[in-house]
Amino acid sequence: MSKKLIKLTKISVLSIAINLTFTSIDYPVKAIPATCGFQSVLKAPGVKVYYKNRQSSKKEFITVIQTTKAQIENLTGTVFSIPASKVSKKTLSQFWQDAISKNTSTRKAKVVINGTFFSTKQNPTGIAFGLKARGNIVTYGYGIANEYPGEIRTFSFNPQAGNAQIQPYSTEWFRRFPEVVGALDANANKAATKYLPRTFVGVRDDNGDNLNETVIFYSSNYARQIDAKNALTCFGANASAMLDGGGSTGIIVDGKPLIDTPRKIPHAIAVFEGR
Repeated sequence: MSKKLIKLTKISVLSIAINLTFTSIDYPVKAIPATCGFQSVLKAPGVKVYYKNRQSSKKEFITVIQTTKAQIENLTGTVFSIPASKVSKKTLSQFWQDAISKNTSTRKAKVVINGTFFSTKQNPTGIAFGLKARGNIVTYGYGIANEYPGEIRTFSFNPQAGNAQIQPYSTEWFRRFPEVVGALDANANKAATKYLPRTFVGVRDDNGDNLNETVIFYSSNYARQIDAKNALTCFGANASAMLDGGGSTGIIVDGKPLIDTPRKIPHAIAVFEGR
């Protein structure tokens, strides 16, 4: 074998070794599509809102929150006899006023979105699948024993730690997290193939540490369940769940109702830029 060939072989082996070395220490970070066909309508520290107008007045919104740079918080009406179960209702605009009253020098309310399932026939109302707000258990949910067996989920989050989870329903999540919202599996049949107002939530792990630092909300006035799930998946969600929809669906951004609803609801989720 010639000296030239030996030299080239050594270079090739060295090159392979270098490539293997860099491959072994390169930390995989998930590549997230920038907008998935949505247009940006809001950019704030830790908070982005995207919009897609598929046709005429049919709207879709995606709200992306990096919980290490921004915060989400449960808002409720007046809670009666914690943890017994009744909550008074408010309009989403009233919840927006509640959110901005919580502004500080370092965080500002940017978005308010409707939240959990409840009874439309009562005020104050029970909460179907559980709710915990600001460390206080409101209720474990009146529908746990007899509604949607095997399909109830919890969306749980810790605003201070900056992480969130979507898991099958268990009271364990009420013990482990200060904020818990009862929800349904994204595939639970709530007129799944009909075009209706929908609110969904997803979570995303951006750095592979098995903690979901990013929360993604989907809001639409005219969508099927698969449309909501697909949009969240496109934005990188590794798990998703269904929040209340229909006449409850609403979203306010910077004080402006982008999907308006006159229905009074017992619970909303506020999004704050900054911490």
